[in-house]
Amino acid sequence: MRHTAVKAACLFLLWGLVWVNINDRLLAYGVLKFPQFSPAALSFLLLSFFILTAALLIYFVVRSSQQAVEGPSGYQEMFYNHPVPMWVYDTDTLRFLAVNDAAIEKYGFTRNEFLKMTILQIRDENDISKLLEDQQRSINSKSYRGVWQHRKKNGENFMVEIYSTPSQYKQKRGRMVMAIDIDAEIKSTIQAKDFGTRYELLAKVTPDAIYYWDMSSDQVTWNHGPSTIFGYQESEVEPTFQWWEQRVHPDDHDRIIRSVRNAIRFGNVHWADKYRFLCTNGQYKHVYARGSIIYSKQQEAQRMVGVVQDIDKEVKQQEQIGLLSLVASQTTNSVFIMDAEGRVQWANDSFTHHTGFSLKEAIGKHPREFMAGPETSIEAMNRIGKQMETGVPFTAELVQYRKNGEAYWVHMSVTPILDDENSVQKYISIQTDITEKKNFVTLLQEQNNTLREIAWMNSHELRKPVSSILAITSLIDTDSTDQPTNLRLMLMLQKSVTELDEMIHRMQEKLKQQEDDLR
Repeated sequence: MRHTAVKAACLFLLWGLVWVNINDRLLAYGVLKFPQFSPAALSFLLLSFFILTAALLIYFVVRSSQQAVEGPSGYQEMFYNHPVPMWVYDTDTLRFLAVNDAAIEKYGFTRNEFLKMTILQIRDENDISKLLEDQQRSINSKSYRGVWQHRKKNGENFMVEIYSTPSQYKQKRGRMVMAIDIDAEIKSTIQAKDFGTRYELLAKVTPDAIYYWDMSSDQVTWNHGPSTIFGYQESEVEPTFQWWEQRVHPDDHDRIIRSVRNAIRFGNVHWADKYRFLCTNGQYKHVYARGSIIYSKQQEAQRMVGVVQDIDKEVKQQEQIGLLSLVASQTTNSVFIMDAEGRVQWANDSFTHHTGFSLKEAIGKHPREFMAGPETSIEAMNRIGKQMETGVPFTAELVQYRKNGEAYWVHMSVTPILDDENSVQKYISIQTDITEKKNFVTLLQEQNNTLREIAWMNSHELRKPVSSILAITSLIDTDSTDQPTNLRLMLMLQKSVTELDEMIHRMQEKLKQQEDDLR
């Protein structure tokens, strides 16, 4: 369009020069051919012809220039430089007729590639039949709007909102299309909807208290948590921040309020803290609260969405374990805590002192893995394993081994720690070294056996020589002159006395051995 005026002027000048050369000849020819007309009339007709032909030539030049360079709606510059992807396509062949720079940048095809393609080639294969049906319905509509999925040259799909109107381009019937990328908005909407659905589902099924705090109105929305955790009726739960604040334990109140305000003041996205919250029975429960803070574009806190978990039992168990740990650290007995599978998790200093094993060497192992030895009863270990499975406290005695290989006897008292469902969570084992006791019992048993042996000797073996001596002495006749008979009796008496002496010595040796053992 910028050179159209020059072209028209040049054409008019050229036609004028031609007309100057042929005007006189045409006038002379007209006078001879049409003598009935005056030369003035013929000259007027020729001038009129010149003006008409010049006007027609200028019209066709201008029209030709318009058709050659005009873009959609005749605004070439606006079309090609528009920031939104635009194109014109032939409604008969569906081929691209023109595309702007934004479309080239967005879709990744060059202009030449676009002009060899149809609009079907930027669509998903699954949408082509639907597109053809929609194109037939809207081919004559003055305006069209729809949401479609388009495909880039690299294969990436994205959602666009289409606007189109009829357009003539180089004598071809087409439609001018504007494609606005709404992929981010669509995904954001889907995510928001999915988040809302998940939030509602989570709020129903979770045992925790879920809250939504609108800071602008200071309104707080809760799920069932205040009822199921703290015992409040729904009518007792007020949808205000003050309702929650008034029920925070007085010793925790200032710290928690300050913690929340600091998180907001420093622009933190996440907040978490522990405190105690008042129940309807007047007791306080330990809770762990977390929240995500949502800010505006101006970085002003608008909302907080979070969860409050009941950790009362865990805190009290930790307090009990702390007390037990304090007691265990002070006791001279070996104490260690095992998990549900019987692996060591913790042991006191006395355990290390008595066994020689460090805590690092014991953690994660079953006691039988590093404290069993040749004299350890397999039957006793199996019995202990079965008793641990019952979840009932029990005691047992068996031989264990220190790190240096020394065997020793222990008396163990094992107590299982159960959860709400009576499932074992941990075991606490207290072991007492009873080696001296066992040795003393063994010694007493040996002494008892010795005494029984002496008693047997007294009742059986000792009685025999004594009876013989008594019988022999009763036979000796001191008044008799039968010397040979008395001599034989004296020999027999000597033998019986000797046997009695030997037995007495044996009894003395056993008694002496017992005395030595006691020492």
